[in-house]
Amino acid sequence: MVLLDIGPARYGDCLDVLRRGFATDTAAYGITADNTPSNPAFWVEEQVAVVVAKGFQLYAAERAGALVGCAFVGPSSDRQVWSLRHLAVTPEARHQGHGEALVAEAVRRARAGGALRLKIGIVGENTRLADWYHRLGFVTVDTGNQYPGLVFTVDHLELALNTVP
Repeated sequence: MVLLDIGPARYGDCLDVLRRGFATDTAAYGITADNTPSNPAFWVEEQVAVVVAKGFQLYAAERAGALVGCAFVGPSSDRQVWSLRHLAVTPEARHQGHGEALVAEAVRRARAGGALRLKIGIVGENTRLADWYHRLGFVTVDTGNQYPGLVFTVDHLELALNTVP
């Protein structure tokens, strides 16, 4: 596996990873294209470019020439806090270290950008995902947030970058 930056020529490949990665949880949480069109399972290619245009770096895990995971990372309005967004790994590539590698790369990039904390928002009801992030050192900082256009709650997790090796 190699980690690489993704440019416009491979946005479609990343979109495929996002759609497949996020689609595994849509039914479990009642997420549809009608009630939550902002979910990456339902994105069109232009939405990848929109996130990048907001200052997020898009990078991916590639195995045997194919993308198996991708994520966005970039600064928030507070430059000492960076956000990890839309991390996805294809179902057949899970449990092989790709997600952990994507998080480690987000940590590296955030530190290089001067961040002290890395934050992420997840489906609050997805305790399996929360447990995974907790094992990577993230702590839950608030729970049960309701946002317009989402049919689930959002929990926010953070990783203090000065304590991670």
